[in-house]
Amino acid sequence: MVSPSIGMRIQQAREELGITQQELAAKLGCTQAALSNYELGKRRLYLANLERIASALGKSLSYFTEPVADEDDARDWTRYPHR
Repeated sequence: MVSPSIGMRIQQAREELGITQQELAAKLGCTQAALSNYELGKRRLYLANLERIASALGKSLSYFTEPVADEDDARDWTRYPHR
């Protein structure tokens, strides 16, 4: 699955914990570049990987999969020109 809203939630949860992409990537056993691409919605994120991310961030799977009320308000799209 490739979803900007899931990526946004990964980034939010990571930042809430005060950890860097590099630190989370190390916990997950992936590269910082792969994690960055997950957060940007540029890389396919399989359910097994999302489950590992959710566990590492202390969140339920539904935190990442439930719809965001208004995606345009939830993310500063000017930072993400790929949209």
